Amino acid sequence: IALNNSLDWTWMDISVFAFLVQVLPPVNFTLTVSALAQVLLQWEPNPAQEQNNSTIRYGVKILSPVPEEYDTERTRSVRTAALHNGFSARVRTVLLHGDLQMSSPWLEGALPPLPGAVETSVTNLSCVTHVTIPGNVSLRCTWLPGQGAPEDTKYFLFYRYETHTEECPTYTRDKWSRNTECSFPSTQIKPGEIDSLIVIHINGSSKRAAIKPFQQLFNQNAIEKVNVPRNISISLEQNDLLAMWEKPISPFHEECFEYEFYLINLKSGNKQILKISSNSFQLRLDGSSRYSIRIRANHNHICRARGFWSDWSEIIYVGKNSHCSTAGEPMLPNQERVQHP
Repeated sequence: IALNNSLDWTWMDISVFAFLVQVLPPVNFTLTVSALAQVLLQWEPNPAQEQNNSTIRYGVKILSPVPEEYDTERTRSVRTAALHNGFSARVRTVLLHGDLQMSSPWLEGALPPLPGAVETSVTNLSCVTHVTIPGNVSLRCTWLPGQGAPEDTKYFLFYRYETHTEECPTYTRDKWSRNTECSFPSTQIKPGEIDSLIVIHINGSSKRAAIKPFQQLFNQNAIEKVNVPRNISISLEQNDLLAMWEKPISPFHEECFEYEFYLINLKSGNKQILKISSNSFQLRLDGSSRYSIRIRANHNHICRARGFWSDWSEIIYVGKNSHCSTAGEPMLPNQERVQHP
């Protein structure tokens, strides 16, 4: 065979290398539950693997509950996942030699589903965090008993944040005395973190059935109920409404918030909700009318995942009293009558 240039030599070198070197899968692949909803994946290099001046990496593929694929130089990996329906993954050796990459067959491992009777797990789990004072975060979760859960079922909730795990101190019960709500007045959740995970684990006991545990992961920012805007100042100068307020109690800066301004003309009955991106606002109004005003806040997409809207502020009235009725408080918009927990 005539080799006419360096590319031919390179091709021949790679072909010979691929022919002579066998890529072997890792050995002793194990999956271990290391914390609530956390799996430690470990393996060892194959002792028979020839390296021949090549770089060895490992490809990891998570099959369930949430597919994921990545490479690593290490022989261990930690993954957070809901484990009540089991966990499965694969690992393989990846050999890098110049521009050539070769992989071994996959080595697979699995954790079985958590034990328990069908339809005894909780359903409709919903959780909300709230910054009660700077630096302190509360947590509240609600759920429904599983359709197959006996009336004597007792549910118990645990949360994990980073390395801290804690059982619920205070429960609320349904008419069968089953725990269906949990409240943590104070937690180890850090209010200034971005997109950290909160793990919720609920298991149970019954004399009539084995209760299957349930786990769910929550983005802490996505379940935070924002505080109400502070120090709201509203004035009416001739026909101009001037409004100013301060951002809610939060470790995040002013630019991380957006607001809704709920304005009702009590003379005409006209209602409108205006979206505001700053903490001040000016609007031309009918100076002969009286108005009710409320403001609420949420995070915007600039800094973090949006959470739940805050409650509406207390009503503030401005304008003239004549030609309108102010009896009772104005109704909030229909879509706001049902709030998140």
